[in-house]
Amino acid sequence: MTDAGATERIGIAVASGMLKGVYGHGVLSAFEERGLRADVYGTASSSVLSGGLAAVGRARRTGVDYWLKATAAAAEKGMSAVVLDSIEEYGPVLREGLFTARAPEFLLATGKVTNAAAAEITQGSGAKALGRDLLRNVFAGDRSWVEENLATVVFSSRAEPGSAEPRLTPENYDAVSYASTRMLHAWAVPAEIDGEAYVDASYTCSCPAREVAAKGVDVLIAIGSDPFPLFRDLYASEEIVDGSVVGQARVLVIKPDDDLKNLGVDYASATADGLVKAYELGLEAGHRFVDAHGELLAADSATGSAGTGVQGESA
Repeated sequence: MTDAGATERIGIAVASGMLKGVYGHGVLSAFEERGLRADVYGTASSSVLSGGLAAVGRARRTGVDYWLKATAAAAEKGMSAVVLDSIEEYGPVLREGLFTARAPEFLLATGKVTNAAAAEITQGSGAKALGRDLLRNVFAGDRSWVEENLATVVFSSRAEPGSAEPRLTPENYDAVSYASTRMLHAWAVPAEIDGEAYVDASYTCSCPAREVAAKGVDVLIAIGSDPFPLFRDLYASEEIVDGSVVGQARVLVIKPDDDLKNLGVDYASATADGLVKAYELGLEAGHRFVDAHGELLAADSATGSAGTGVQGESA
């Protein structure tokens, strides 16, 4: 905690969860309604769009509509096409809003393929079979392939030129955001950034809480999409614990009390009614959180916190 009267920097890390990410979008929409903005947003995979919309003040305006359209199109077009279509639709407003002087810092996690042999598989016909093996390895607790062949790379909209941290720019935003979502078992179109192979962030970093904390925030809000413990990656390598401290940041976790599957929302399939209910559940959770942590609104007001590249609008 900071001293009385001092300002607090706020960071928000939003976990991936495929279609279950609609819950986190609901939470971010409630934050927007209440005026809770972060200095830093960290996103990965399915949270890239919702986190980006929150950073530019458009989460509530978009609402559940994106998830309804994406789910309806997935069976017909496949997931690669759904993501590429969403980048085409929402990319212009995000490229405009994320890179203004007043915008918050935006972090976008990816998984970089670190050797040529693995890259050949992930970019070729063997990708789907490998992806299925990696999912089976989740249940076996085997992260050996991931450790040997992937590295977390987190792009930042505020990275300094020449630093080791890669910079997210309007020019590479589309490629980086697609790469972050590319689960090998279901995405047919390969992902490359500057000619190098990348895969979904979730294999190594499904919730970039550590990276957000490293930005010197005092409060880290981590948003999950499952009632289970919130972990850094698919392989449960590091738990993100409510009430803990990461760096100098106290951690506050928001996640559903029950599995969204009970509402009809699973990772790769969902009903329209379930998506609406899950989004509304996130909205309710976000409002409860702000009610319980009103001091964060004061901190946001005191800092003149960013998130103001494009002003939000209530639906």
